[in-house]
Amino acid sequence: MKRILSVFMAALMVSSLSLSVFADEEREANYDADYYSQLKGKDISINVYNWGEYIANGDDGCMDVNAEFEKLTGITVNYTLFDTNESMYAKIKSGSSNYDVIFPSDYMVSRMIQEEMLQKLDFSLLPNFQYIDDRFVNPEYDPQNEYSVPYTWGTVGLIYNYDKLGFDPTSWDILWDEAYAGEILMFSNSRDAFGLTLMRLGYDINASDPAQLDEAAGELKVQKPLVQAYVMDQIFDRCRAAKQL
Repeated sequence: MKRILSVFMAALMVSSLSLSVFADEEREANYDADYYSQLKGKDISINVYNWGEYIANGDDGCMDVNAEFEKLTGITVNYTLFDTNESMYAKIKSGSSNYDVIFPSDYMVSRMIQEEMLQKLDFSLLPNFQYIDDRFVNPEYDPQNEYSVPYTWGTVGLIYNYDKLGFDPTSWDILWDEAYAGEILMFSNSRDAFGLTLMRLGYDINASDPAQLDEAAGELKVQKPLVQAYVMDQIFDRCRAAKQL
Protein backbone atom coordinates (compact mmCIF):
# COMPACT_ATOMS: atom_id res chain seq x y z
CA MET A 1 0.00 0.00 0.00
CA LYS A 2 1.31 3.42 -0.90
CA ARG A 3 2.17 5.49 2.14
CA ILE A 4 0.56 8.88 2.57
CA LEU A 5 2.79 11.63 1.28
CA SER A 6 3.32 14.90 3.07
CA VAL A 7 4.99 16.58 0.15
CA PHE A 8 5.52 20.12 -1.06
CA MET A 9 1.85 20.72 -1.80
CA ALA A 10 1.06 19.82 1.80
CA ALA A 11 3.61 22.34 2.98
CA LEU A 12 2.04 25.01 0.86
CA MET A 13 -1.38 24.17 2.19
CA VAL A 14 -0.33 24.34 5.82
CA SER A 15 1.46 27.61 5.21
CA SER A 16 -1.16 29.35 3.14
CA LEU A 17 -4.11 28.36 5.29
CA SER A 18 -2.68 30.29 8.19
CA LEU A 19 -2.25 33.30 5.94
CA SER A 20 -5.47 33.19 3.99
CA VAL A 21 -7.81 32.81 6.93
CA PHE A 22 -7.46 36.50 7.65
CA ALA A 23 -7.00 37.65 4.08
CA ASP A 24 -9.28 40.21 2.48
CA GLU A 25 -9.54 40.71 -1.25
CA GLU A 26 -9.75 44.45 -0.66
CA ARG A 27 -6.65 44.48 1.51
CA GLU A 28 -3.06 44.11 0.41
CA ALA A 29 -1.79 40.74 1.70
CA ASN A 30 1.55 40.53 3.44
CA TYR A 31 2.99 37.31 2.05
CA ASP A 32 5.54 36.08 -0.48
CA ALA A 33 3.42 35.90 -3.63
CA ASP A 34 6.19 34.23 -5.62
CA TYR A 35 6.45 31.41 -3.09
CA TYR A 36 2.75 30.65 -3.00
CA SER A 37 2.19 30.95 -6.74
CA GLN A 38 5.16 28.93 -7.98
CA LEU A 39 2.98 25.94 -8.90
CA LYS A 40 0.29 27.90 -10.75
CA GLY A 41 -0.43 26.64 -14.25
CA LYS A 42 1.30 23.29 -13.62
CA ASP A 43 -1.89 21.22 -13.22
CA ILE A 44 -1.03 20.22 -9.64
CA SER A 45 -3.65 18.76 -7.30
CA ILE A 46 -3.63 17.68 -3.66
CA ASN A 47 -5.84 15.03 -2.04
CA VAL A 48 -6.98 15.98 1.45
CA TYR A 49 -8.91 13.80 3.92
CA ASN A 50 -10.31 15.66 6.91
CA TRP A 51 -13.02 15.67 9.57
CA GLY A 52 -16.26 17.38 8.66
CA GLU A 53 -16.50 21.07 9.56
CA TYR A 54 -12.81 21.35 10.46
CA ILE A 55 -12.07 23.79 7.62
CA ALA A 56 -14.45 26.65 6.84
CA ASN A 57 -16.33 26.11 3.58
CA GLY A 58 -18.06 29.46 3.13
CA ASP A 59 -21.19 28.70 5.12
CA ASP A 60 -22.62 31.44 7.34
CA GLY A 61 -20.57 34.10 5.61
CA CYS A 62 -17.19 32.62 6.56
CA MET A 63 -14.32 32.16 4.14
CA ASP A 64 -14.15 29.12 1.88
CA VAL A 65 -10.59 28.19 2.82
CA ASN A 66 -10.06 25.57 0.12
CA ALA A 67 -11.28 27.95 -2.58
CA GLU A 68 -8.97 30.69 -1.30
CA PHE A 69 -6.07 28.23 -1.24
CA GLU A 70 -6.74 27.23 -4.83
CA LYS A 71 -6.91 30.90 -5.86
CA LEU A 72 -3.65 31.69 -4.05
CA THR A 73 -1.60 28.70 -5.22
CA GLY A 74 -3.25 27.40 -8.38
CA ILE A 75 -3.35 23.94 -6.78
CA THR A 76 -6.60 22.00 -7.06
CA VAL A 77 -7.86 20.61 -3.72
CA ASN A 78 -9.65 17.27 -3.87
CA TYR A 79 -11.32 17.43 -0.48
CA THR A 80 -12.94 14.40 1.20
CA LEU A 81 -14.50 14.13 4.66
CA PHE A 82 -14.60 11.34 7.26
CA ASP A 83 -16.58 11.06 10.50
CA THR A 84 -14.35 8.86 12.68
CA ASN A 85 -10.68 7.97 12.93
CA GLU A 86 -11.59 4.35 12.47
CA SER A 87 -13.45 4.87 9.19
CA MET A 88 -10.56 6.97 7.89
CA TYR A 89 -8.06 4.29 8.90
CA ALA A 90 -10.07 1.46 7.32
CA LYS A 91 -10.37 3.29 4.00
CA ILE A 92 -6.67 4.06 3.78
CA LYS A 93 -5.62 0.63 5.07
CA SER A 94 -7.66 -1.04 2.35
CA GLY A 95 -5.48 0.65 -0.25
CA SER A 96 -8.49 1.86 -2.21
CA SER A 97 -7.56 5.53 -1.80
CA ASN A 98 -4.41 7.59 -1.48
CA TYR A 99 -4.17 10.99 0.17
CA ASP A 100 -1.48 13.63 0.47
CA VAL A 101 -2.72 15.16 3.72
CA ILE A 102 -4.88 13.58 6.42
CA PHE A 103 -6.06 14.76 9.85
CA PRO A 104 -6.01 11.80 12.28
CA SER A 105 -6.20 12.24 16.05
CA ASP A 106 -3.18 11.61 18.24
CA TYR A 107 -3.71 7.91 18.94
CA MET A 108 -4.37 7.19 15.28
CA VAL A 109 -1.19 9.00 14.24
CA SER A 110 0.73 6.64 16.51
CA ARG A 111 -0.98 3.57 15.07
CA MET A 112 -0.38 4.63 11.49
CA ILE A 113 3.28 5.33 12.22
CA GLN A 114 3.70 1.86 13.67
CA GLU A 115 2.08 0.31 10.61
CA GLU A 116 4.28 2.38 8.26
CA MET A 117 1.30 4.11 6.67
CA LEU A 118 2.79 7.61 6.90
CA GLN A 119 5.78 9.17 5.22
CA LYS A 120 8.23 11.37 7.10
CA LEU A 121 7.91 15.12 6.68
CA ASP A 122 10.50 17.39 5.11
CA PHE A 123 10.54 20.35 7.47
CA SER A 124 12.49 22.47 5.04
CA LEU A 125 9.15 22.67 3.21
CA LEU A 126 7.17 23.57 6.35
CA PRO A 127 8.39 27.07 7.24
CA ASN A 128 5.46 27.84 9.54
CA PHE A 129 6.31 25.00 11.89
CA GLN A 130 8.60 27.43 13.71
CA TYR A 131 5.49 29.17 15.07
CA ILE A 132 4.08 26.07 16.80
CA ASP A 133 4.00 26.49 20.58
CA ASP A 134 6.68 24.42 22.32
CA ARG A 135 4.12 22.49 24.37
CA PHE A 136 2.76 20.93 21.18
CA VAL A 137 6.14 19.97 19.73
CA ASN A 138 7.50 16.39 19.94
CA PRO A 139 4.35 14.80 21.40
CA GLU A 140 4.36 11.30 22.85
CA TYR A 141 2.54 9.85 19.85
CA ASP A 142 5.17 11.26 17.43
CA PRO A 143 8.21 12.01 19.63
CA GLN A 144 10.23 13.93 17.05
CA ASN A 145 7.38 15.25 14.90
CA GLU A 146 8.75 13.16 12.08
CA TYR A 147 5.33 12.29 10.66
CA SER A 148 2.90 14.94 11.87
CA VAL A 149 2.38 18.55 12.82
CA PRO A 150 -0.30 19.76 15.27
CA TYR A 151 -3.42 21.23 13.71
CA THR A 152 -5.94 21.69 16.52
CA TRP A 153 -6.25 20.62 20.13
CA GLY A 154 -8.93 20.60 22.76
CA THR A 155 -10.47 18.75 25.66
CA VAL A 156 -13.57 16.59 26.01
CA GLY A 157 -16.43 18.33 27.75
CA LEU A 158 -19.92 17.52 28.94
CA ILE A 159 -22.65 19.23 26.89
CA TYR A 160 -26.11 19.35 28.41
CA ASN A 161 -29.42 21.18 28.22
CA TYR A 162 -30.09 22.95 31.51
CA ASP A 163 -33.78 23.34 30.65
CA LYS A 164 -34.11 19.57 30.61
CA LEU A 165 -31.94 18.80 33.63
CA GLY A 166 -32.71 21.74 35.90
CA PHE A 167 -29.21 21.62 37.37
CA ASP A 168 -25.54 21.70 36.36
CA PRO A 169 -24.00 18.20 36.39
CA THR A 170 -20.59 18.03 38.05
CA SER A 171 -19.66 14.46 37.23
CA TRP A 172 -19.43 12.05 34.33
CA ASP A 173 -21.89 9.94 36.33
CA ILE A 174 -24.74 11.76 34.57
CA LEU A 175 -23.94 9.73 31.46
CA TRP A 176 -24.73 6.56 33.38
CA ASP A 177 -27.89 7.84 35.07
CA GLU A 178 -30.85 5.61 34.20
CA ALA A 179 -33.19 8.59 34.62
CA TYR A 180 -31.93 9.84 31.24
CA ALA A 181 -32.07 6.55 29.36
CA GLY A 182 -32.59 7.14 25.67
CA GLU A 183 -31.50 10.79 25.87
CA ILE A 184 -27.75 10.28 26.14
CA LEU A 185 -25.38 10.78 23.21
CA MET A 186 -21.93 9.22 23.45
CA PHE A 187 -18.72 9.50 21.43
CA SER A 188 -18.41 6.97 18.65
CA ASN A 189 -14.62 6.83 18.91
CA SER A 190 -12.98 4.57 21.46
CA ARG A 191 -10.30 7.08 22.51
CA ASP A 192 -12.75 9.62 23.93
CA ALA A 193 -15.24 7.05 25.21
CA PHE A 194 -12.56 5.17 27.12
CA GLY A 195 -10.84 8.37 28.21
CA LEU A 196 -13.82 9.89 29.98
CA THR A 197 -14.74 6.49 31.46
CA LEU A 198 -11.26 6.06 32.88
CA MET A 199 -11.44 9.55 34.41
CA ARG A 200 -14.83 8.72 35.92
CA LEU A 201 -13.26 5.67 37.55
CA GLY A 202 -10.43 7.79 38.94
CA TYR A 203 -7.76 6.46 36.59
CA ASP A 204 -5.33 8.20 34.26
CA ILE A 205 -6.95 9.14 30.96
CA ASN A 206 -4.01 7.40 29.26
CA ALA A 207 -4.13 4.31 31.45
CA SER A 208 -2.60 1.19 29.91
CA ASP A 209 -3.17 -1.23 32.80
CA PRO A 210 -5.21 -4.14 31.33
CA ALA A 211 -7.30 -4.42 34.50
CA GLN A 212 -8.24 -0.73 34.38
CA LEU A 213 -9.07 -0.92 30.68
CA ASP A 214 -11.22 -4.00 31.27
CA GLU A 215 -13.03 -2.18 34.05
CA ALA A 216 -13.67 0.78 31.74
CA ALA A 217 -14.94 -1.56 29.01
CA GLY A 218 -17.33 -3.08 31.54
CA GLU A 219 -18.66 0.35 32.45
CA LEU A 220 -19.25 1.19 28.80
CA LYS A 221 -21.22 -2.04 28.41
CA VAL A 222 -23.35 -1.06 31.40
CA GLN A 223 -23.95 2.33 29.82
CA LYS A 224 -24.85 1.02 26.37
CA PRO A 225 -28.60 0.38 27.00
CA LEU A 226 -28.97 4.01 28.13
CA VAL A 227 -27.38 5.52 25.03
CA GLN A 228 -29.60 6.92 22.29
CA ALA A 229 -26.77 7.02 19.75
CA TYR A 230 -23.00 6.92 19.38
CA VAL A 231 -22.05 9.95 17.34
CA MET A 232 -19.08 11.80 15.89
CA ASP A 233 -17.72 14.93 17.54
CA GLN A 234 -19.43 17.35 15.15
CA ILE A 235 -22.91 16.09 16.08
CA PHE A 236 -22.44 17.49 19.58
CA ASP A 237 -21.82 20.94 18.13
CA ARG A 238 -24.96 20.76 16.01
CA CYS A 239 -27.12 19.52 18.89
CA ARG A 240 -25.82 22.22 21.16
CA ALA A 241 -26.58 24.87 18.55
CA ALA A 242 -30.11 23.48 18.19
CA LYS A 243 -30.49 23.30 21.99
CA GLN A 244 -31.25 19.60 21.81
CA LEU A 245 -28.79 18.80 24.61
